[in-house]
Amino acid sequence: MKVNKEWNRLREVIGVNITLRSEYQMTEKGMKLISKEISEYHGPMALASAGGRPILTTDYLSSHTVGVAGQQDVIWNPLYDALSYPSAGQLLFSFYATQQGQGTSSTPGAGAVAKTVYDTNLTIGNQLTAGNEFYMIGSESLFFPGVSNAALPLTLLPGKAVTDATAGNIGAFVNDVYSVGVGGVKIFTVGTDRKYIQDGPLNIFPPTTRIALATTIAGQGSAATGTGIEITYAAWSGEPYTVVPIYIQSNQNFVMNVSFAALIPTPSSFLARLMDRMRGYLVRQAT
Repeated sequence: MKVNKEWNRLREVIGVNITLRSEYQMTEKGMKLISKEISEYHGPMALASAGGRPILTTDYLSSHTVGVAGQQDVIWNPLYDALSYPSAGQLLFSFYATQQGQGTSSTPGAGAVAKTVYDTNLTIGNQLTAGNEFYMIGSESLFFPGVSNAALPLTLLPGKAVTDATAGNIGAFVNDVYSVGVGGVKIFTVGTDRKYIQDGPLNIFPPTTRIALATTIAGQGSAATGTGIEITYAAWSGEPYTVVPIYIQSNQNFVMNVSFAALIPTPSSFLARLMDRMRGYLVRQAT
C-alpha cells in the first residue's frame, strides 16, 4: 500500500502506526490475520503530554544527572567580557585578556575597581581553567552609549529632555551606535594563529536581545524658550552571527580582538561600554 504525503505529514507530527501489508486466511470462523507489516513512528507530539510538554522518561532524566563522578555535564553558558569605549575612540580592544580581579571595571556606577563577574565570567585570561571546555556557536557585540563606571545616573539615555542648551545632543544615542558600528573588524584566533572569525564591520555582530521601542520627538513652547522630550534608541540588528562550531579545550589560548582603522569618537562625546559575548555551551567535569 502506498502512503500518500498527507499521511506522511501526520505521521511526522504526532507519531502513528501505519499498516503497510496485511495477510488474512479464510477459516471456518471467518477471516484470520496471518501476518502484518507495520511502520511505527514516534513524532514530537507523540512524546508530549496533553499540555504539549515532553514526557520525561527515566533514561532521559538519567542523562542529565548532576554530580556524577567522572562524567562531564553541559550547560548553556556564553563567555562575556566588557571594556570601556573612550569618547575619543580606540584602535584596539582586546577582550578576555584580563580576568576577574584584574583590569578596570566598566560596570555602570562601579567606580575604578578591578573587573568582577559584572564585567566578565573568565577567571583566567584568554583561556579556560582545567576541567572546562567551550563549544562556541556564535558571536555578538553589545554597545552601550553613555555607560561607564562613573557615578550614576548614566550620562546618556534614550529618553531625555531637550532644551536650547542641550539641542546639540539630539539623536546622540543613535549617532553613537551608528558611528561605532560602521567601523571595526572582529578577529578571533585559537591557538597560535588559527583565525576562526575575521569579519566586520562591528554592526554585523548584533546582540540577540535589545529593547523593543518606538521612537518619537516631541516639542512644546515657543521657538525661543521651548523645551522638548526626545526618545531615540538604536541597536545593531539582524540575524545572530553564527560560526561553524569551535570546540575550545582547557588551557587552550584564544584571542578576541576588535580593531579599527582609525579612531572613531562618540558623537555625544561621552564614554561608552563595548561588550563581547561568545555564544555557546560550557562543558565541565562534574564535581
